[in-house]
Amino acid sequence: MQQLSFPFSNKCYFSICEGNRSYAPVEAEEAVTAAEIYQSLNYRSRHQFRKPLVLHFPGVDQQSAVWFGYSFDVEVILVDATGTISKTFVMPKRREGDALFVQFFIDCAYAVLVPVGFCKKWNIREQQHAVKLTSFAFLQKQKIS
Repeated sequence: MQQLSFPFSNKCYFSICEGNRSYAPVEAEEAVTAAEIYQSLNYRSRHQFRKPLVLHFPGVDQQSAVWFGYSFDVEVILVDATGTISKTFVMPKRREGDALFVQFFIDCAYAVLVPVGFCKKWNIREQQHAVKLTSFAFLQKQKIS
């Protein structure tokens, strides 16, 4: 598998929403293909993790395996098909000698990876906040499929 260059050429914007209130959009990198998702999680240093990263899954009814190999902690925001934040958690860094950690996602439309502390800073609560995503690359992929 050829390593992709950073940052990825695809970018999107997301806003955290609570009821009618919405925070300013945040620019993020976007991983749409399986190769982009794998490489975005395994061949990136903390220095290369400059923006949040959105990982698109093939469908909310399909299980998606994701291999985490970061050398630093990262916070994960899981978003369901309605845009509601279903779960947030910290994915701990991979320690030397550890195998890649495999996480299986189902019932998620996408995940947003952010620096640790993002959810606390924005007071994000599961099931109470939503994510509004503007994604040109993902819409293009949907048209092709």
